[in-house]
Amino acid sequence: MRAELAQYGGITVMIPAAIIIAVWLRYSNPRALRAWIITVGVAYSVVALSKLLFKGWGLSFQRLDIAVISGHAMNTCLMLTVALSLVARQFNPALRWPAAGAGLLASAWFGAYCVAPYIHPVNEALAGVTVGAVAAIAFLWRIETTHVRVSPSFIGGGLVVLLACALVPKFNAELLLNRVAITLSGADQAHQEPSWRLDAAHTKAE
Repeated sequence: MRAELAQYGGITVMIPAAIIIAVWLRYSNPRALRAWIITVGVAYSVVALSKLLFKGWGLSFQRLDIAVISGHAMNTCLMLTVALSLVARQFNPALRWPAAGAGLLASAWFGAYCVAPYIHPVNEALAGVTVGAVAAIAFLWRIETTHVRVSPSFIGGGLVVLLACALVPKFNAELLLNRVAITLSGADQAHQEPSWRLDAAHTKAE
């Protein structure tokens, strides 16, 4: 069950979620939209860079047991936290930060118990949660004094689109990242598992 839930943190669901939030902001406050685009771009770049560095050159954070940063965990934390806070604003502005806190807690649980251990080790999942949390809090702080008003019809429409995306087959970007990493690094093949993790598994098996 948890393994199936983890798949909903992938880009098939979360990129549409980012677009839905962008649409909400576009028809509410263009300044907030610009901040959102920058936030998503930076968060995705951090995750993508970690994956390209590892897949192409084998660079990782061995001391932290992190080969790459989990995109599933980052996506979920960023989108859920921001979406809950924006929706809460429409009912009672005082609830915007408690709602964000609830999103952070739910995302941390999702990363630790759904993404890990099925897609990433727990440290990689929590690294993704951390990136998503920092990005979400930075964005919400940036728009703290900005008037953001999302109509109920936009909220409802967004939920319908998101549900439809959740029902379609999930796309995996790893093969694309492998090709990009190989092209940039000139390696024969992409790194899939860090050597130090394989060595540790071999030692335990003995």
